[in-house]
Amino acid sequence: MRIISSALFFLALSLPGLSQAAFSAVNPKLSTQPQDQQPRKVLLLPPQMFVAEMSAGGVIQKQDDWTKQANENLLAAAETHARENGRFETMRMPALSPEEVEIVESHIGLYDRVASAIHAYGQGRDTGWELKKSEWDYTLGDGLAFLHEKTGADSALIFVGADIISTGGRKAAFTVGLLIGIAIPLGQSFITVGLADLKTGEISWLSYDQSMSMDSREAGEVESLVRDFFKTYPYSK
Repeated sequence: MRIISSALFFLALSLPGLSQAAFSAVNPKLSTQPQDQQPRKVLLLPPQMFVAEMSAGGVIQKQDDWTKQANENLLAAAETHARENGRFETMRMPALSPEEVEIVESHIGLYDRVASAIHAYGQGRDTGWELKKSEWDYTLGDGLAFLHEKTGADSALIFVGADIISTGGRKAAFTVGLLIGIAIPLGQSFITVGLADLKTGEISWLSYDQSMSMDSREAGEVESLVRDFFKTYPYSK
């Protein structure tokens, strides 16, 4: 599958400061949803990570092997969390036709844009968008309903993000910059995970994390990230 360039990541790069604490957004109506309507089978859509190296001179170059490893680490971490927690079972993607692959890709791209909107408006401090925090109308549409028919899954879990990893030379340049009063940015990661109803496309929950230290190539670090994501998961066992 092609890599989707995360609108959230580029939004994050425009924010002040070097890092941002993790936070989440939850569909308000979930507080009144009966327990028997909670998702029990969750389909893991293919993660769409962009993992690249930042050289000493600030050149960013995508690394395919790192990207593949990061995507697999996210899937494995989600499966591990589901086994340990027991709130739902996970399923990997079934075999798809080329046309179905295109549909899935386009909806992951749509999720990227919707998640960016929730980040910018629903979680923002601008009082003009305060209504978006209570009137939840974020959806991907019903275009992924065929995956419910194929797998029996209730919801889809979607990971999108980017991880720009600084070389040793870049880190050295950053240190020198501090000594002489020049700001030299380092690479950082910004990852979002979201849960979408497969039949309606409605977004139930999202969580985000931005970091200058997390390395998506390392399975243990990704497992810790996913555990932190699910601390805000709205459904009980």
